[in-house]
Amino acid sequence: MTDLSALANLAEIFGAFIVLGGLGFAVIQMQHYRQQRRETAAIELLRSFQNPEFSRSLRVVLGLPKEVRKEDLGTCSDGAQDAIMVVVLTFESIGVMVFRNIVPLKMVNELLGGVCVESWTRLNQYMQDSRAESDRKTIGEWFQWLAERLDDHHTRYGRPPAYEQYREWRH
Repeated sequence: MTDLSALANLAEIFGAFIVLGGLGFAVIQMQHYRQQRRETAAIELLRSFQNPEFSRSLRVVLGLPKEVRKEDLGTCSDGAQDAIMVVVLTFESIGVMVFRNIVPLKMVNELLGGVCVESWTRLNQYMQDSRAESDRKTIGEWFQWLAERLDDHHTRYGRPPAYEQYREWRH
């Protein structure tokens, strides 16, 4: 009878190890899934701004004076309005992805932090005018949130440009 009891005890211990091993494996798989999701989101992020339409739109926006008012663009072609919309919607999408922890803020900062903050500097007043005109405070909310986080991140953790910081890097 003691042999059977000892085997039962060993089976329970073995079963506990199997359960713990399964839980450990599940945790590791979840971490891999999250990493894969972040990498996929990063690829999508790259695609979102590496296209001719966004490039043209960004060039238009960065060519605007700082704090441009909506009324100042009233006489401009629809092309400027379209360019603003493309830039705003792109940064809105990126802002939501950062907020939801799909894409790390550090990655966005490294990829396009400067152009996001600079775009917001030019479009801030334009967006305030749009909000007042439509009586909707949520227009461009994630773009503003993202630009403010990036500006704050840069102020707090400013770093030299990559070409200086990684001058000695070799693959």
